[in-house]
Amino acid sequence: MKNRRTVSLLTLAALVSANAHALTFTIGYQKGGIPNILKALGTLDKYAAQGIDFKWALFTAGPPLLEAANAGAVDFGSVGNAPGVFALAGGADLKYVAVSVNHSDSTEAVIVPKGSALQAVSDLKGKRVGVARGSSAHAFLYSALKGAGLSLSDVTVVPLLPPDARPAFETGAIDAWVVWDPFLTTTVQATGARILRDHKGLDRGDSYHLVPSALLSNPEKKRALQILLAELENASTWANKNQGTVISQFSTDLGIPKSVLEVTVPKGVPFNIRPFRSTDVKPLQSLATAFRQAGVLPKDVTFGPQSYVTLPTFKSALANLGLK
Repeated sequence: MKNRRTVSLLTLAALVSANAHALTFTIGYQKGGIPNILKALGTLDKYAAQGIDFKWALFTAGPPLLEAANAGAVDFGSVGNAPGVFALAGGADLKYVAVSVNHSDSTEAVIVPKGSALQAVSDLKGKRVGVARGSSAHAFLYSALKGAGLSLSDVTVVPLLPPDARPAFETGAIDAWVVWDPFLTTTVQATGARILRDHKGLDRGDSYHLVPSALLSNPEKKRALQILLAELENASTWANKNQGTVISQFSTDLGIPKSVLEVTVPKGVPFNIRPFRSTDVKPLQSLATAFRQAGVLPKDVTFGPQSYVTLPTFKSALANLGLK
């Protein structure tokens, strides 16, 4: 009995010691997308045995997520095309590590209330348009207006995150709303809102994955990052073959109606993620230049080798991480 008790105490002490030295890696994510799929799968839980405690932090939009990353509260964040541009223009010390290519024209849209007299983007001149400042929707609004012969100065941009924009949209405080899924489809189904313009004929805008620059100099954090990226790739492959399960998991995890997810999840297929390449700076630079010319960015932003790191192919990297 004494020996058993001694072994139990030693085991408990070992567990306490392991937990005391566990590395915490915090993942910033938004509703929908590959990180949310991985979270629902719970795959990262097994790495606790490797001394890595993966945590999750939910954000309503990309800009506040990257603010948290720059402050050191988040180790990794997935956002649209514009948040990183705005973050770097604001002096954030972040680096791009991966890209997810968008294959859908309808993940974002300019919407107007049911019964609105507005029929085209050109009708937005002089109107109040709600959008999350610095988000991918902000970039999309710029492109949509430009395509209609207008500029951001031709409308009154009302900076609103989705939780505040939805009531403003429903009460008529704004005339139009530029928003992404799942908020887009949720609002259309719930209110009968009408889509005025989607990305068809315009740049779709990819998704980007960033980390604080300092993380890349921390061997333990970088190791956790490589694990995360490999598991995100695995989750993408799995999700492309199991859309029905993804819909059910998202509905449970996020409290989103299945009717919404049955529309939004197929838009994400094929889910994908790959290392950031040197050629990926081109669309970001174009966006930064456009926003600067529009007077939205506080300063010029130059994208180059200092803006990103190209990591090894994600799945193959796992074999070299010394995992048990």
